[in-house]
Amino acid sequence: MPQAQAQYRVVIFDAIDDPPRLREDVSAAAEVHPTDAVQWLARAPGPWPRLVEQGVARRLLDCLYKNGVAAEAWRVDLFPDLSPPRTIHRAACLPEGFRVEGLRGEPTHYAPWDRIELVCAGRILTEDQFRDSHPSRWSSSVVSGIRALALMKPRPAYRAARATRIPRDPTGEVIIVRRDPRIAFRVIESHMNYAYLGDRLRETASENFPLFLADLCARAQEAYITDSTRSLLENAESRDHEFASSQELLEHATLRLLWSWYRRDRDAQTDGHDPNLDTDPDRETLI
Repeated sequence: MPQAQAQYRVVIFDAIDDPPRLREDVSAAAEVHPTDAVQWLARAPGPWPRLVEQGVARRLLDCLYKNGVAAEAWRVDLFPDLSPPRTIHRAACLPEGFRVEGLRGEPTHYAPWDRIELVCAGRILTEDQFRDSHPSRWSSSVVSGIRALALMKPRPAYRAARATRIPRDPTGEVIIVRRDPRIAFRVIESHMNYAYLGDRLRETASENFPLFLADLCARAQEAYITDSTRSLLENAESRDHEFASSQELLEHATLRLLWSWYRRDRDAQTDGHDPNLDTDPDRETLI
């Protein structure tokens, strides 16, 4: 019985300015319809939507490389999976490392700073709330009942007339990835206890979250700090750190983690250093 070939996930790291220009080459390399190829290229950067066999992955990488697009292929069973991240509610940035605490303050996890390899933060957009500004009166309910008995349609209660729109500010979140073993932590701005800040502690979570994030970035000097994290710390009004959902932020963190490894390996090869000395032994990629 023939052995099934390993499946690979191709990850594109660059945005492609002119997808139609690559349509024919990419569709032939990936064995897909040209229209599908253009649509998928337009979504880059990110993972290629379909899993492919090793031969197809190599042809696709060669095609992208020829057109100056940074990409990499990962064997599916070795592709880093950060989901689901561990949501933590109490932590401390200590001089010697990052400590996660339980609800009673007991230490539950500890990571030296040189084990933190990624800090990816952003603000999650939340839908506005609607609250009734004038609750329906008893007499209105009676009138509606009488109209129903008389086979008359009830008058519509327009939402704009009976509800008040309450805007909700985006909520800050950060994904922290440690290595050896690889674990992803998730901190939500409004669900975090910032007691470790001591004298620096502010009144609101929106004020304390940037302090916590700045401590992370300052102490985890070997970690890859994403552009969205820097944007959040430098400019609170920028859209560069806004995400539609927590899942979107997690997917962005995964992509930036892969990019940090790809960039490290590329720089090591340029310098004449063997990148295999620094990479995860369980890692298998096609570059």
